[in-house]
Amino acid sequence: MIRSLPAWLRYALIAVALLLIGVPLAMRQWYPAASAGKQAVADPRAAAILANGWSELVPLRMHLNMYASENGEWPRDLAVLDVPLSGKVFDVTSSADYEIVATVRPNVRYAEALGGLRVVHRLDPKTLNWDCMPGSPPLPESYLPLNCHAPLPPPVDTTARWLTLIVLGGVAIAIGLGLLLVLRHPLIAPIQRDPSRLLRQPIGALARIDRALGLLRRRDDTLAAARVQPADWRDAIGYAALAAEQRAAMLALRVGARSERASGWPLPGDVFEWRFPLELPVTLERCLVWFPPDDLDGAQLVRPLRQVQTGLDVLLAFVPAAADAGALRAWCGDRSNLYVCIGVEAQTAWLLERDPVRVLLRQMAQQLKVTRISPYQTRGGVARPSSFFGREALLSRVILREPGNYLLVGGRQLGKTSLMKAIERRLREHPQLACVYVSLRDHRLLPRLAAQCELPADSGLDAIVAHLARAHGGKRLLLLIDEADPFFRHDAAHDYRELAALRAISEEGRCHFLLAGFWDLYAAAALDYQSPLRNFGEVITVGALEPDACRDLATVPLALLNLRFADPSLVERLVEASGRRANLVAILCQECLEALERGETVIEAPHLDRALRSQATLDAIAGWGRLSQDEAASRLDRIVVYRVAANGETTLADIVALVEGAGAAADVEALRRAFARLSLAFVLARTDERYRFAVPLFRTQFEAAELPVFLAQELKRL
Repeated sequence: MIRSLPAWLRYALIAVALLLIGVPLAMRQWYPAASAGKQAVADPRAAAILANGWSELVPLRMHLNMYASENGEWPRDLAVLDVPLSGKVFDVTSSADYEIVATVRPNVRYAEALGGLRVVHRLDPKTLNWDCMPGSPPLPESYLPLNCHAPLPPPVDTTARWLTLIVLGGVAIAIGLGLLLVLRHPLIAPIQRDPSRLLRQPIGALARIDRALGLLRRRDDTLAAARVQPADWRDAIGYAALAAEQRAAMLALRVGARSERASGWPLPGDVFEWRFPLELPVTLERCLVWFPPDDLDGAQLVRPLRQVQTGLDVLLAFVPAAADAGALRAWCGDRSNLYVCIGVEAQTAWLLERDPVRVLLRQMAQQLKVTRISPYQTRGGVARPSSFFGREALLSRVILREPGNYLLVGGRQLGKTSLMKAIERRLREHPQLACVYVSLRDHRLLPRLAAQCELPADSGLDAIVAHLARAHGGKRLLLLIDEADPFFRHDAAHDYRELAALRAISEEGRCHFLLAGFWDLYAAAALDYQSPLRNFGEVITVGALEPDACRDLATVPLALLNLRFADPSLVERLVEASGRRANLVAILCQECLEALERGETVIEAPHLDRALRSQATLDAIAGWGRLSQDEAASRLDRIVVYRVAANGETTLADIVALVEGAGAAADVEALRRAFARLSLAFVLARTDERYRFAVPLFRTQFEAAELPVFLAQELKRL
């Protein structure tokens, strides 16, 4: 029945209850009915003992009266009275003039519970009359003589008492109503119960919330509980009143983007172009940002978008503070377009959360095809720091040592370029060393360096190094030369003349080199005893990624988009199937994203199965049949691979027997090179004397019935 009453009447009834019940309980001393309680019932036997004990005090009180009357003062020591101070019931002492304290002796029969309790007797020196009252600790009143009582409280003025009660009642009512308003306030109450809700409030409501929290003196505590910085809170409160250009700049700054006004777009309001830094952990370099006029609402927000073409650019549409975004959110939810609706709650989270980039990514992942903003880079070297995982041991060999020369060798798509770019990023702020990255398209190293330095094409190495040193403030140089195999093939045919120049300038300490390549570089450095590369620099082989780094590569980027694998065993299965090859892990994760249907956020086993069988995965493990420029060497590679595919493993002796059984002469040195080449390309992995596929997925590209045909054909041509 009470719930059926109006809200104001319910509040009034609660306030009256506080006044009639709460205040009397708080002011018990002014309410005898509230403060009075039943006296403790005396033990008759103990009361009789104490009644006899009072007679012990009579002689002492008489002698004290006589002493005070004759001498006009209180005796310094009660012993001068020649009266016993300890009886059967009481011990008597004097702690002040004209006052004696009678303490119940311990272990008095029937009165053991009263031991140590006291009664105070005071003498009026003018009238020589005695007064009695409980001491400390007090003897209960039920045991005291009739003329012994506690001192009465001072009289209270009735008018002042009622005025005080009225004031206190009013304060209680105000506090009660204030608490009720806070507990029932639709904005404040949920935030007080769960401060994290502050991050999900509409951007236009923040000013009202701030005023309410200020009145309650709860602003600082609420911001701290919600992990919101005061400066961010102040920016968010003033955000709605800013011009569109200022709002765009504030939001862009939070995600590290550069904002510029864009012209020529037939959209009402303001359009801007954002360019994102490389640190953004998804493949999104730029996007368009639209701030509609405040008077557009509902379907009016959708109509302009139906007529505009943004090409391949993502467009972020920021909903006005007071607009109904239902129609716009439904339109942007269609993943066939590239529109993202940023609602008023998302704008609040963007401005208040510690990681606004995550807010942006969540909104895009919910409304776009995930592959449009995939965090995985499957082609070329990894340039985004957030997409690079592991390789810490290899990085430390270059970064944490004195500058030197290095030869970075490994198969294609194993991460050499990504590693070189990671070295370049980490040495970017080095105080004494400058990195310069160059990727060769052919054998012409010096013309390529000269073109990159904007020098004449015929410039020599000394001139190029001198120019680079000046451009980097005189720092020592580390040249990162990628795709160096054509250079070494050409230089080997010309007696390593350019390599001699590289060696000479590195010995002077002005410049050092990190050369990356595959077979030609490795063969010259490790297999050719006469090659000047053998003592040119340290050889670093790039192979499988660390297991933990593979797991992070498979899971961390997905978590940024609020996606995950259904079970950790799926991650382990993916890592094992990829052979811990970094680019293959990225491709498999990308294919899992392709397999997700609209609205799915969890990668299940069928998604992974589809990724393992996808064409992109098969393409990534192809190309092993032409690892060398020499056709005879490539044929040996194919024979070894077909043999492993047929038998699961092989050995050098097995291949020699196979070749000789086909009637051909077995060149053991050529076969050793074939095994070394396939191992370097991460096609095979060696365990003891046996070779197996380094990547288990390699088996999926062969049909069992076809392998004997392929192998027989290669042996026949051999």
